[in-house]
Amino acid sequence: MIIQHNPASMGAFCQSKINSARKARTSERLASGYRINRAADDAAGLSISQKMRVQIRGLARANENIQDGINFVQVGDGGMQEIQNLLQRIRELSVQAANDTNMPGDRAAIQSEINALFIEIDETAYRTSFNGHRMLCGGTAGAAVGGGGSGTGSVIDAAVSDALSKRATYGGFGNDSMGTPIHNPDGTIVFCGNTNSSDQDLDGSGSTAGTQSGWVTKVGTDGEVLWTTKVNNLGNESFNSVTATADGGYLAVGNSSGSPFLAKLDADGNIAWTYRFQCSGNDNSVNNAFLMQDGSGHVFLSIQSFDGNGIRDGRGKPLGGNALGGRDTIMLVIDPSVDPNADYDAFEKKAYRVGGGSNEQISRLYPTSDGGYIGGNYTTSTDIKQSNNDGSVSKPPTTVIGTGHHRSFITKFDRNGNAEKILLFGDNMSASNSGENISQIIETSAGEYIVVGKAEITDTVGTAAPSTDRTRGSNIWVMKLDKNLTPVWSRSYGSSKDDFGSCVVETANGFVIAGRVGAMDGDVTQKPGYFGDNAWVFMIDKDSGDIIWDEVHGGSGNDSFNFIFEDENGDILLGGNSSSNDEDLADKNKGGSDAWFLKLDGQTGGSASSSGGGSGGGSASARTGFIYL
Repeated sequence: MIIQHNPASMGAFCQSKINSARKARTSERLASGYRINRAADDAAGLSISQKMRVQIRGLARANENIQDGINFVQVGDGGMQEIQNLLQRIRELSVQAANDTNMPGDRAAIQSEINALFIEIDETAYRTSFNGHRMLCGGTAGAAVGGGGSGTGSVIDAAVSDALSKRATYGGFGNDSMGTPIHNPDGTIVFCGNTNSSDQDLDGSGSTAGTQSGWVTKVGTDGEVLWTTKVNNLGNESFNSVTATADGGYLAVGNSSGSPFLAKLDADGNIAWTYRFQCSGNDNSVNNAFLMQDGSGHVFLSIQSFDGNGIRDGRGKPLGGNALGGRDTIMLVIDPSVDPNADYDAFEKKAYRVGGGSNEQISRLYPTSDGGYIGGNYTTSTDIKQSNNDGSVSKPPTTVIGTGHHRSFITKFDRNGNAEKILLFGDNMSASNSGENISQIIETSAGEYIVVGKAEITDTVGTAAPSTDRTRGSNIWVMKLDKNLTPVWSRSYGSSKDDFGSCVVETANGFVIAGRVGAMDGDVTQKPGYFGDNAWVFMIDKDSGDIIWDEVHGGSGNDSFNFIFEDENGDILLGGNSSSNDEDLADKNKGGSDAWFLKLDGQTGGSASSSGGGSGGGSASARTGFIYL
């Protein structure tokens, strides 16, 4: 057998392949403009060139960011220039008014123009914005101070350390309870509540052991107690909410022996002043406080009035005008920089009532992206009005769904605090203590609203399917509303016993909701060794409301969550109250019930959204109160 071969052609073919490969590499270098395109060209050189490429592209992006910053500053400068022109005109008019050749009518006309110019200054400050950042009225993404939110609306900075993630508790041997907290731009937390303790975390902070005092505590980024203050008036005080004030201090609000009660603290927790409204009834309370978004430094309060005109202001007049009937909600705008005991006229900026012929309550307020506020809870009235201090009465546009006796209502306030739209909804049950109750409302990144609370009855709430199953007692109830406050869907979650939803935060992958459950069945994942009321947290899909995951926390005592934040790593920080000393809180209990924190690592699968828990929003990098480029 003869094997045919051609060494010359094989050699030529091999050399042709080599030449083709060289030509391809040369063409690639000519096309890309790079000598090194892959590790085979020069492994060490590729490492160096890739590092340089990263630096070059990063610098190019940084240059574009700086240009955005220049544009941002130019917009703010334009607004400031316009305000300066308005102020110059006001000064010119003031000099003109000082001329004694003017008649009273002339001066009145001058004053009218000055008043209009002041309004225009406020409008200019509010309208001056860059990509949604209102830089001249405290509306910049990182400048908003959380309250109420939420969660609500609030976001805990990633600097919160493992001390909180290890289920830290705060209190003493007595019963201690946490109310709604806020976060500060530096990552510290300030929470309020009430306490009967005078040892451990409450040692040396004032008041007598065994008496209930208002309690305000500041916690550092390592979980350490920076300061604790107890506030006494008549020996029976409790705080529901705390908000930061424009001067760097804090305003805690609640009640003192059944009367609305306020306490102003400085940045170090020292009491600047306390004020108790005159009251003939009982169980009246300031439910919520929120720093107004108009840059005035004023605070917006929601007060529950259980005794009609029995609550009176510092001038002895009915607070918020004439009673509308039953229990009204009083909306009050104050200047916390003024001591009301010294000058109540300068302290109270605005007061009015929202209500009807029966009983209603607005529990919490949260900011909205248009500079206004939204809040709500329950009502047994059908004809909701706004009654002003000057005796005038107005009726905001109202949408009514259902014919229930005890139902929820939501009020949308404009940026001046006036009621501008109301939604009433509820089942046709006649029992006075059944129905929906709202705990928190937040605006979502899509401009819609998520409502969280509890429901005891079967109710469609404007949707196709019932939101609740009454055979399971009261359940955690969640409703989604569109931008016009029209219900999109309504769902309930929980166990066979009474459950309560307290708070919600929006994350990249869903809404995370927290509260308490009475049993471990139904929607609740079972956890052996956990008894009583347990703290429950779960995530739902943004569109359908279906549960994505859930977790039970606590122990054999009664435990609950009442606020929730998301940090920039996608971790969830929760807080509430606990009487357990085992399971999640083994050897943590300080005696009786305590305030407690819990951090869930990596449960959200995404970074914090622009609208968390109700309070402040904006990009993650802007939450420290600055704009980073």
